[in-house]
Amino acid sequence: MAQGLPTNSRTMVAVKAAMPSVTVESHEFTSDWKLERESGYTFSNLAKRAIKMQVRDNKSGQQRSFEGLAIYQRGAANDAWRWSRFFTYENSIKMIGATEDTAEIERMTLESMTFRPSEYFGDLTGVYWVHPIKIVPGSFQKRSDKQMAWQVEFKVTRRWDHTFLVERHQTKAVDAYLGQDGKTWTYSVGSAGEKELSRQERSPSALDAMPNMQAKGFKALYGSK
Repeated sequence: MAQGLPTNSRTMVAVKAAMPSVTVESHEFTSDWKLERESGYTFSNLAKRAIKMQVRDNKSGQQRSFEGLAIYQRGAANDAWRWSRFFTYENSIKMIGATEDTAEIERMTLESMTFRPSEYFGDLTGVYWVHPIKIVPGSFQKRSDKQMAWQVEFKVTRRWDHTFLVERHQTKAVDAYLGQDGKTWTYSVGSAGEKELSRQERSPSALDAMPNMQAKGFKALYGSK
């Protein structure tokens, strides 16, 4: 072992013991050991190594893949490394064999846009039209029975720099979380890219006079034109 660091086999024994509810079907070490020093220490007290795994739930039989870090620690520079924990990258979890119901995902996205439009479009006073949405092919991930993620793309007509009417193509990343009631979903929305498609110069007064989403709401300004 380099610097007394755990062997591959010893690491996997500890990882499996930390996950008693699943069976590890395959694994791959995707990095070497990385030493880190936490605040208050004068030496590297943590050792981390990345692992990609596929596991099967012992009760449901559901398979999932994910990536994470096997973490060891020591209290003194000359101490032996001892197991600490396994940290899973939540956004790496993917349920094997899970497929999306595109119509349902679109419905959920439109519901989210209706009730929280500013998360998707920003300043609603300058949003004049949203064209039909499309779920980005291959973007759907079911991370658990209570968490899903996908990307949605659409074209939006909006004000830009006060004096321009522009059409932009936008892609948003959506994470959905099922509440404790087992019925209500909450959504976290982030940008996944955008680009300008067209631009027309207009007077500020002309843009001010156009129906906007702040005044009309999402449903009134959504659809094909």
